[in-house]
Amino acid sequence: MQNPQQIKEKVEVRYRTFLILWVMMLVSIALFLGLALGVKGANAVGNPTLSLALVGTAFAMVVVSFLIKQRIVRQAIAKRDVGSLRSGYIVGYALCESAALFGLLDHFVTGSNYNYFSFAIAALGMLLHFPKKDHVRAATA
Repeated sequence: MQNPQQIKEKVEVRYRTFLILWVMMLVSIALFLGLALGVKGANAVGNPTLSLALVGTAFAMVVVSFLIKQRIVRQAIAKRDVGSLRSGYIVGYALCESAALFGLLDHFVTGSNYNYFSFAIAALGMLLHFPKKDHVRAATA
């Protein structure tokens, strides 16, 4: 049995890891946006249907990220498994990042200005995925 101070230190270290992962994924989305702003996109006439399909896919990925993360986090807390909790957060982060990748794809393929919606959706999703210390505390054995 560990004393409360040791458990608190474990939680702090693990939570800091979650925060670092979250910040790095948010920076990744910002770098993709910077790439889209800095590199010229397609010269072709925009394809609004493809652009809207990519934005819709980006939105769907963010919604799915919340559903999957919520399910994995619930299971991790029930099992008291911090590794599964970390996996749940990483899957959620990666799916949000994929929304930004769809925006980047839209920028380079169609040159449409709709791609900024994908970046906004990805950033909003990441902001809403901010790690919760309560999850780490509940999953720590």
